[in-house]
Amino acid sequence: MARKSDILKNWPKFLLQWGVLGAIAASLIGIIPSETAVDPEAYCPMGGIQAIATYLANHSLPCSMTSMQIMMGLVLAGAVVLFSKLFCGYICPLGTVQDLLIRLRRHLKIKSIKIVNGSVADKILRIVKYALLFLVFYMTVGASELFCKNIDPYYAVATGFQGELVLWMSITSVCVMLAGSFVVDMFWCRYICPLGAISNSLKFWVWIAALSALWFAVNAFGLELPWSILLGGFCLVGYLLEIFKTRPSMQLLNVTKDEIPCNNCGLCVKKCPYHIDLRAYHNGTVNHVDCTLCGECIAACNTGALNIGVSKPTRSKVWRFIPPVLTVILIAFGIWAGNRIEVPTIDMKWNTAGGTALESIDVEGLRSIKCYGSAMTFKAKLQAIRGTHGVKVYVKRHAATILFDPAEISREQLMQEIFVPSRFRIQRVDPEALPQLKCVTIRTEGMYDRYDINYLGHLFYQTGEKIYALETEYACPLIVRVYMDPATEVDEKWFKSVVEKEEVTVPATGGGKRTVALDYAFVEVEEDSTCLIDTQELLSRF
Repeated sequence: MARKSDILKNWPKFLLQWGVLGAIAASLIGIIPSETAVDPEAYCPMGGIQAIATYLANHSLPCSMTSMQIMMGLVLAGAVVLFSKLFCGYICPLGTVQDLLIRLRRHLKIKSIKIVNGSVADKILRIVKYALLFLVFYMTVGASELFCKNIDPYYAVATGFQGELVLWMSITSVCVMLAGSFVVDMFWCRYICPLGAISNSLKFWVWIAALSALWFAVNAFGLELPWSILLGGFCLVGYLLEIFKTRPSMQLLNVTKDEIPCNNCGLCVKKCPYHIDLRAYHNGTVNHVDCTLCGECIAACNTGALNIGVSKPTRSKVWRFIPPVLTVILIAFGIWAGNRIEVPTIDMKWNTAGGTALESIDVEGLRSIKCYGSAMTFKAKLQAIRGTHGVKVYVKRHAATILFDPAEISREQLMQEIFVPSRFRIQRVDPEALPQLKCVTIRTEGMYDRYDINYLGHLFYQTGEKIYALETEYACPLIVRVYMDPATEVDEKWFKSVVEKEEVTVPATGGGKRTVALDYAFVEVEEDSTCLIDTQELLSRF
């Protein structure tokens, strides 16, 4: 396996790579409890970049997409543009596995198949990842579902082949990654990985920006080219730049080479995972498109001719730690921003022509909105309401911002249209044993979704009191009628303690239980609202 000196000289890379791989393995085999384990796709930048593309094309996000992934996608893109492919060099578990396969093969003294950079075979094989890039984004944007899960070896293994995948595609991709990377160094990264295609293209960001500007300009003149034309242009231009230009020139960080101490021993080329021929660089900057600033060439150099720098060679060893430190900082920033920023699942407008002054209203607690499909259902409901003209839906916090014309519909009227009166039977009641029930009317806030009455019903049930049913009616604050045994005596303080509990445990789909966070507010018990109602009459409404 790896020599001790290799690990010691380039320990930041191994620490980050093996740390990520270890965390994934621990989650997969159950060392990390399932209730604290994260979604294997939660921090994947590839999904984030797909989500951004989907949002720009459709004004909507794939169902499983989160702001965390989007921020990770933006962080990856920013890192590539400014520095290099830091995610590929220090974080990506597929890169780590391929690195281990290289070391295993060397330990077993099995010769690899060498595909020289720039050779005909190399140029032809590099087409594959751009073809896959087009397919993945075309399918994802068209269906608003992350198609990459079908061919991502990481997702397949991290979910134990139990995720949202096509089994034969996943098995094929895992086999291609393992077998291909065992015989050809970094085979998956060089020739198959769509994220590698994105990263390599973004190294030539000026060209990509110019292509995007041209597409937007053409559309501004009314030609309305479909987004697939821009996607195809991105893939084609990225591929051509990768095989013909090979040397991006706008990065802030590069491997730098000092010609004076260099003895052309070739150790750097041998240890480079991508076999970049550093001997061909004489201008002080090794700016090859495949370079990830992983530091393997620097660790292998015995003369100190290689280092990390801005442009000119430097002797300071501090520069070697800049890429891994930047990686940690950028990932930390992505996690921080992802936890604080939420991109709406859909952001759509309709019938906005005419220059009417529109207003917006924020609605919280829409627990029935859980994904793209339910967000679109809510949007369809709004479109049927006269005076509404748009909506942004935030699935993560079950909220929406609605655009409306106050000349056509007031805020209170809009809220009344959105609200769905609900009934919930908490437990069975025998009409013969209890011919009448007591009805107490309370007022609450933060309960405008049809699921809320279910959760409130579970709260009342868990008190052990003889409370049998709930019924809601729109008002501001909301009217909630509570039906109970006439002998049950509870006061306003008791109602407040129940309604304002911060969470409730309810049965989960498929068995087990789940905990739901709540944010209801108790307002009051209506004066003179207590009355008796015939039990049989009440049951006929449920």
